[in-house]
Amino acid sequence: MTRKTLLAGLCLVPYALLAASPLQDQAGQSEFYKSDVADPVARLVQDMKSGKATLDYEPKQGYLKSLLDKLGVPPSSQLLVFSKTSLQSQYISPSNPRAVYFNAENSIGWIPGAPYIEIMSIDPEVGPVFYILANQKSDRPDVQRKTDDCFQCHFTPATGNVPGLLARSVFVAPDGSSRLAFGSYKTTASSPMEERWGGWYVTGTHGSMRHMGNEVARGSGANDGLDRERGANKKDLASYCDVKDYLTGHSDIVALMVFEHQLTVVNLATRAGQLTRRALAEAKNLTDLKFDAKHIEQQLNDRVAYACEPLVKALLHVGEPTLTSPIAGTSQFTAHLSQSAPSDKDGRRLSDLNLKTRLFRYPCSPLVYSKSIEGLPAKAKARVFERLRQVLSGSDQTLDLASFSSEDKKAALDILSQSVPQFGSRN
Repeated sequence: MTRKTLLAGLCLVPYALLAASPLQDQAGQSEFYKSDVADPVARLVQDMKSGKATLDYEPKQGYLKSLLDKLGVPPSSQLLVFSKTSLQSQYISPSNPRAVYFNAENSIGWIPGAPYIEIMSIDPEVGPVFYILANQKSDRPDVQRKTDDCFQCHFTPATGNVPGLLARSVFVAPDGSSRLAFGSYKTTASSPMEERWGGWYVTGTHGSMRHMGNEVARGSGANDGLDRERGANKKDLASYCDVKDYLTGHSDIVALMVFEHQLTVVNLATRAGQLTRRALAEAKNLTDLKFDAKHIEQQLNDRVAYACEPLVKALLHVGEPTLTSPIAGTSQFTAHLSQSAPSDKDGRRLSDLNLKTRLFRYPCSPLVYSKSIEGLPAKAKARVFERLRQVLSGSDQTLDLASFSSEDKKAALDILSQSVPQFGSRN
């Protein structure tokens, strides 16, 4: 058998099987356990060790405010979760929800009275890296990197078999425990509204649309026990819990939707990066063995395309539900997010929101500027940018962007061309 024939045989493995296979083998996991990560929390820890940075402690929230400030995370991003879904679940209840704060690179979880602040931070190559911060006053605040404990939930098929973010919508008993017998939903950017936010508080208006948030399931069955009407269109949480110990009184509906969009993109970017790195390594091995270069390149391109296409769809908001009523948040999060991305010469930003029929105004996510995209291997990044050009220019019409006008697509293309230096490159 010739090397060319052998390579052709190797290429019969379906790409779907390659993409679905776990990345948690010995070689794959070592990438996620490596010590030299470069996420924002790792950099903060190094600055604390060298004396360049400190964390300030306050009696009510401990290190929370200082940590958010150091990581550039806005308090207005606060989300409140009352289901017992955390390593510190014993401290969570409908009257004492867990607060989550986030930006494009970090997610921070804080619970009143709990011993630790839980942190996720994005390394450009590894993806999400997990930490805990002991939330007791100390001359040397203790930030510890966590792997095995966090990976039990955050490194599973639900996250694409890579370290990832996870949001679930569950039916919750009055004490905050999950009533899993009623079913549950993994929440992503494409989840329908009626399946979202079970176990989460939701502030904001959303018209006739209904969700699972704010209420516990009190009956003997899922549909009978959850009062969706009572939980709808809440502008404050006064009837549910006392929020005086939190940084804000909100769990903003717009922030919730942006968070779910973000976790979808981050997980798919991490997966695309790891699949591409594996494909590149295997192509190098075959090249070293003197297999046919043309066949190697073709198979490499096909595998990279397969790895990146789900990410491209997420960046273009493909599959995200149409809003049948306008939504409006209750915090400053909308104003903060709208100004968070670079603008083009006309002042347009990919972070501009729609909130009437869809979440974002333009058909490309502001996460295109994130570390998750920046850290992709060059071949994967080139593929993602090329696909964005093809779809937004109209030269490829295979993806459904029907909810966006031709003007929206052209605007997104113009913004990308002016704000992403690498976007014009076709290397």
